[in-house]
Amino acid sequence: MIEWTRVTDFVLRLSHRPGELARLLTQMREADVEIVGMWGPVIGRASVGFHFIAQSPDQFRSFASDAEIPITEISAFLVNDKSTSGSFAARLDSIAGAGINIETIQSLTIDGSLSAVIWVNESEENRLIEVLSKS
Repeated sequence: MIEWTRVTDFVLRLSHRPGELARLLTQMREADVEIVGMWGPVIGRASVGFHFIAQSPDQFRSFASDAEIPITEISAFLVNDKSTSGSFAARLDSIAGAGINIETIQSLTIDGSLSAVIWVNESEENRLIEVLSKS
């Protein structure tokens, strides 16, 4: 079974010094900002930086504003496939069949459950929603 949701990917830059990520995560914890996922730095869509998907985008925006941390926001799609039947591969085939180009994907499988974040061109987001919504 595949579940998906549209998410906001927040990208921010950190100084290249030991402890910067730990300091930021401590600030987030103190502000009760819950993170669904993070990775980075990567070179890609918006800029080189650390990527965060927050449980509450509004809370993350408020935190970044209060901490005077510049952020870039990108729309993305979080896909969870809890099956072992290869349904994610079939869904990728459906995306390709609809002529949608996946610009970037990050995924991880834990205990047989695959989670992926997918980015497509903004002009293809509505078509991706249609494909992801098909059972």
